[in-house]
Amino acid sequence: MTIQDIPVQFAETISKDIQQKVLNARLFSEWISKTRTHFDLHSVFVRDVLMFGSGVGFVVVEADAWNNGAKMPCCAVLRDATVSIMPVVSVKEAPAEKYVILVREARLPAGQMVTALPAGVIDDETAEIAAIRELQEETGLHLKVSKPFRLRETPVLLSPGGSSEEMMLYAVDIVLGRAELRDLIDRKGGLANEHEHTTVCIVSLDEMPRHTPNAHCLLSWHLYQQHRADM
Repeated sequence: MTIQDIPVQFAETISKDIQQKVLNARLFSEWISKTRTHFDLHSVFVRDVLMFGSGVGFVVVEADAWNNGAKMPCCAVLRDATVSIMPVVSVKEAPAEKYVILVREARLPAGQMVTALPAGVIDDETAEIAAIRELQEETGLHLKVSKPFRLRETPVLLSPGGSSEEMMLYAVDIVLGRAELRDLIDRKGGLANEHEHTTVCIVSLDEMPRHTPNAHCLLSWHLYQQHRADM
């Protein structure tokens, strides 16, 4: 098989049906296109595929790829682009008070509970719509007036030594009454059919870095502070 003139082989354990889904998947074709643009890509071997329901989730590949005449490390985990959103709440009764809405969720790859910003995969939608959707799914908060804005014009790479994942970072400024904010604490969210079980946490904007080990959250916090300083 070939895609964009690049030979692609699959492990014998991968069915023909899933092979075709991988070849049709945006995450796979976009990775092939980007990689062959920047490097000398000779061939790709798909070692394993993890499906998310009927869709392609993770694709583990080995590639014969070269850069300036030197062979590159061959393995990568491919996945769709993602988005996060940093909801910053000003209290209606005391505008100087600012809080961030985080969610706490079990994360198997990290082997622990992780507190982080609402985030998820960008489906067949714009990054902004995905950010709004993830905020609603994970916190139950519906944006009525406020509009998300990008903290950075281009995506950030989360673990480029092993994964293709890139994430677009958003933030949104929201005004809530103190009672509305209090009602969000410990609210349960997430999509049960996607095994998501989140719990809402409210933390002070200034103290947010103390509450999360997640790199994209810490970066979002710094970019938001820079955004405030530039206003």
